Amino acid sequence: MATKKIAQAPIERVDRQPVVFQNQDSKLWLAGIVYRPRQRMVDEKLPLVIIGGPMASVKELTQSLYAQLLADRGYATMVFDHSFVGSSEGHPRAYEDPEVKGSDWRSAITFAQTLSDIDADRIAGIGICGSGVYLPCGVKDDPRMKAVVSIVPFTIMDIVVTATDEQLLQMKADYENGAEPERLHMIEEGSEGALYYFDPNRGAAVQMVEMPTWSQLTWHQFHPTEIIRDFRKSYLVITGEQAFTRPGAELMYQNAASEVKELHVIPGALHFEMYDHEEYVMQNLALIEKFLKENL
Repeated sequence: MATKKIAQAPIERVDRQPVVFQNQDSKLWLAGIVYRPRQRMVDEKLPLVIIGGPMASVKELTQSLYAQLLADRGYATMVFDHSFVGSSEGHPRAYEDPEVKGSDWRSAITFAQTLSDIDADRIAGIGICGSGVYLPCGVKDDPRMKAVVSIVPFTIMDIVVTATDEQLLQMKADYENGAEPERLHMIEEGSEGALYYFDPNRGAAVQMVEMPTWSQLTWHQFHPTEIIRDFRKSYLVITGEQAFTRPGAELMYQNAASEVKELHVIPGALHFEMYDHEEYVMQNLALIEKFLKENL
């Protein structure tokens, strides 16, 4: 079987600006990057697309790939490390809480609107995997974000159960009393995910997808395919034909209350291939560009 080509970011045609901003609720400092097309008009106000990646993914991974490719097409784009992740503040590291993730997204919008070359009335968001549910659920009531894209949204964190709630609460209490947090290992050796996360040319990072096990306490109260029933923004859902997340993606599309919504299934694609395989990334970008031109 031929190896599929990994997409490359057009770094020579895109400007990169590191930024920091605060979560407006927790006041934690978050680290981000703003990308802009290197060739642009002086004083031009650019539409902005904020892009988030999988759970515990750092900003330099798949989200920056999509961000730089979109910046090369004329958009300003922004990525950031969520609270507890990467270069952003917060402990325990890699803690997962959908409410915090939503607050991070809204805080990113607030910061983005302060940038002098951004058209504050033309802001969209793209969420990949975990962000594909955290984003629409977190901004559904925020009028500042005009359109949303979910790529292979991971909808099933609410069915992850490795311990009883009583045991999870005890783990949390032990951490608060000084113990190291027990870790939930989401990526198994030999799995499709391992091919991405353990490959230094793809998703390998210092921080792996190993969150505190008691993150499940927040997940068990989070049901994205139901929350999406209150989502009314223009909505594009892209999934892979062979992605294990395809049923959830189709349900996100089906349940969304949006007047304008689209579902696209990419032939042959697995879940993790949608992160960085050139064939699928380029198909996704074509769909995203068309959607943004029509809805942003």
